[in-house]
Amino acid sequence: MARSEDEKPEFTVAERLKLLREAENEGNQAAFATKLGISAPRWNNFEKGMPLSKDVAFRLVRKVPGLTLDWLYLAVEDGLTLALRQRLQAARRRKGSRRAS
Repeated sequence: MARSEDEKPEFTVAERLKLLREAENEGNQAAFATKLGISAPRWNNFEKGMPLSKDVAFRLVRKVPGLTLDWLYLAVEDGLTLALRQRLQAARRRKGSRRAS
């Protein structure tokens, strides 16, 4: 069973979007935005906390194998594939080790 959103290290949709981009090995926002077919400034707005549009959420689910709307909007990991969960965990570890440095 998934933990509640309050127990997760990434509380907001914006934080999950940043983590997802890092998990997908897209080092910069522009490259990830291009992969999705949107502009870099538009992606930047989402990472800064602007509400995630349905259009972009659907693009993400179509472009990132194993991604679910439940995780994007609610941080529920139950439907994620094992491969994506592992990439997200690795990105969390990298993010944590950068903070400790």
